[in-house]
Amino acid sequence: MTIATQLRQKKTLERVEPPKLPTVDDVRKVVPAHCFVKDPIKSIRYLIQDYILIAALYLAVPYLERYFGVLGLFAWYWLMGFQLCALFVVGHDCGHGSFSDYTWLNDLCGHLAHAPIFAPYWPWQKSHRQHHQYTAHLDKDKGHPWVTKQDFDNRTLLEKYFAALPISGWFRWIPIYTVIGLPDGSHFWPWSKLFTTTEDRIKCVVSGALCAICAYVALSYFCEFSVYNWIKYYWIPLTFQGLMMVVITYLQHQDEDVEVYEHDEWNFVRGQTQTIDRTYGFGLDTVMHHITDGHVAHHFFFTKIPHYNLLDATEPIKKLLEPYKTTPYGYKSQTNYDFLFRYFTFNVTLDYLIHKSKGVLQYRVGVEKSRQQQ
Repeated sequence: MTIATQLRQKKTLERVEPPKLPTVDDVRKVVPAHCFVKDPIKSIRYLIQDYILIAALYLAVPYLERYFGVLGLFAWYWLMGFQLCALFVVGHDCGHGSFSDYTWLNDLCGHLAHAPIFAPYWPWQKSHRQHHQYTAHLDKDKGHPWVTKQDFDNRTLLEKYFAALPISGWFRWIPIYTVIGLPDGSHFWPWSKLFTTTEDRIKCVVSGALCAICAYVALSYFCEFSVYNWIKYYWIPLTFQGLMMVVITYLQHQDEDVEVYEHDEWNFVRGQTQTIDRTYGFGLDTVMHHITDGHVAHHFFFTKIPHYNLLDATEPIKKLLEPYKTTPYGYKSQTNYDFLFRYFTFNVTLDYLIHKSKGVLQYRVGVEKSRQQQ
C-alpha cells in the first residue's frame, strides 16, 4: 500500500461535519396543511377500489389463459402482483395510523387488507415502525439490514450470494422475511424475538390466524380443495406481490451513494434524507398509490400523511432540500422504467458497506468510485 493511499484512507476516516439540516418541524411547516388530513371515507374507498380491481383480474384470468395460454397467465401474475401491492399499501396506511384517526378502524381495515395476502397485520406493524424510526441506522434499521465488510466476510457462500440470484426475490418476503423471520424475527411465531410482551404474542396469534383462515377459504371455497388451483391462482400471485414488495422497499433505500450511519452519527432527519423516490412509469405509481414516487414524504411523516396526499407533500419537501442537492442530504429521486433490472443489478453490485468517513458508511462501489474521482 502506497503512502498516498494510506493518507487518502486516513483522511476518509476522519469525521466529516454534516451541514445544519432542517428539523422535522421545519419540514412540517412547508407541507400544506391538507396533506395531514386523514379522510376515513376516502381511505375506505381506496380499499374497496383495490378489492374491485382484484376481483376483476380474477374474472379476467380464464380469458387470458384461453386466448393467450401460458403468456396470458404470466402477464396476469404480474398484474396481480402490482394490484396486491396496492392493497398492501392501503393496509400499510392502517398500520401507520394514517388511514384514519380511529385505531379500531385502522386495525379492522388493516386486517381486511393484509390477511388475504398472507401478511400478519399487527406483527408487521410492530417491525415496520422500527424501520421508520431508525431509517439508515446501521444497527437499528431492521427493515433494511445493512451488511458491513466484516458481516459479508463471515457469511457462508449461500448467504453472500443468495440475494444475487434473480429467483431469490420471489422468496424474500414470503417465507424468508415474514415466516422464517430474517432478520428481526418471525411474524407468525408468537415466541420469536420480534415479540416481548403477552399482548404482542396474542396479536401475533390473531393476525396469523386470520391469514390462515383466508388461505383456507381460498382453498375450500374458491378452489374447491384443489391444491393445484390454490397454488396456481392464490399462492403464486402472492409470490409476485412479495417480489414487488421486496423490489419497492429495496430501491427506496438502496443506491451506490446512500449513506448509513453508526449510532453517534445518526439522527432522524439525516436518516430520512437517504430515502429515494423512484418513478416506475407505465401507470404503476398510480396503481400502487404513489408509495414508489412519494416515499420521501412518507418517511418524514409516516404516521401523519395518507398515501393520497403524498405527492402534494413531495414538491415542498423537494424545494426545502434544494440547498443540499450537492451534498448527500438533498432530495433524491430517479425515474426507473427499468426498475426490475435495476433491482436485480443492485443485488449483484451492492455487496457490502465500508466506511466513507468516521461513523458514516457507504456501499463499497460508491466509496471506490468517489475515491477514483478525487
